[in-house]
Amino acid sequence: MRGQNKTPVLSIGLDATVRRDETPGERAYRELKSRILTCRLAPGNRLDERALAAEIRVPRADLREACSRLVYERLVCVTGPRAFAVAGFSLPDIRELFELRQIVESKAAALAAERASPQQVARLLVLAELNYRPGQRNTYEHYLKMNSAFHQQLAHTSGNSRLEAVVVALLDQIQRPLYLGLDVGLDPDEATAEHLLVVDAVRRKRPAIAHRLMWNQIAGAEKRIITAFGDNGFA
Repeated sequence: MRGQNKTPVLSIGLDATVRRDETPGERAYRELKSRILTCRLAPGNRLDERALAAEIRVPRADLREACSRLVYERLVCVTGPRAFAVAGFSLPDIRELFELRQIVESKAAALAAERASPQQVARLLVLAELNYRPGQRNTYEHYLKMNSAFHQQLAHTSGNSRLEAVVVALLDQIQRPLYLGLDVGLDPDEATAEHLLVVDAVRRKRPAIAHRLMWNQIAGAEKRIITAFGDNGFA
């Protein structure tokens, strides 16, 4: 049956865990992407090829290959011959990402309400709760991982692997605005309550309600992020 394995097969690029079987190129890609998504490499930062290759312990050619992959994902930009920097983002970028998230994640929520197994609903409940402390950046990555895991699990529960892949790509793109927004204070209790309402609609097999709740949740998140950035001179 569609989507009945309870854990997603894709992953968000926040995990910097070393894997035994990965190639140097894969390690460079994973580590760079993790550093960019958690703003350890901030928007606009020049990527020092020599220093990063030494830190990550990969050949410089593999590091360049990883940078090229991240250019395709719009997380890195080319600044010259064999020169790269972390891509910036703007308020129009954020609006576009949230607009697309509304379309695809609302549909994913509706499909999940039609197809979810009891085991998948239970998994969503486990992932629904979010916690972090503004200003304590060591708590941010856990928040982002749990939030992404919830949204990916919901997309996975839709039973549509292509839809899930689109959601994963969007979640990657939205991590940096979310991370920086945490500095100025987003309400984890409000986000948790919104997640639980969606899970309840999925559990009760109410696709129209799940669609509406997810649409409104993402609209609210967009408003909070844009307000946070505007209030702090980002606009």
